[in-house]
Amino acid sequence: MTTLSRLLALRTLATVSVVHSVLFTGLMLCAFVLGKPEPATFAFGFTHGVLYLVMAVACGVAARIGTVPGTTALVVIVLGALGPYFGTFDLLREVRQRGDDRTAQDAGHEPASLD
Repeated sequence: MTTLSRLLALRTLATVSVVHSVLFTGLMLCAFVLGKPEPATFAFGFTHGVLYLVMAVACGVAARIGTVPGTTALVVIVLGALGPYFGTFDLLREVRQRGDDRTAQDAGHEPASLD
């Protein structure tokens, strides 16, 4: 496994995506509930913007090298512009699905087909 593959592993991207969702929630709370306190709103907004760009590029590259499915990368890139929750949900779903597949393979069974 290359360094890039380890850096862009599914679990790593899912973890960063969860952190991004928490920060985005902080931004929404600051902006709409707490009356836009500064500099907190700026800090959450800036962090969200940077993390969105980083996650979009990272998921695009990860899809290219095969550590995440292309559909997951599209969810993060396209729907992530509306909010990171979509990408977080899809990444965590993929982690769980791959975990279930690994458990079934370790037990000597084939993973269940979704067809």
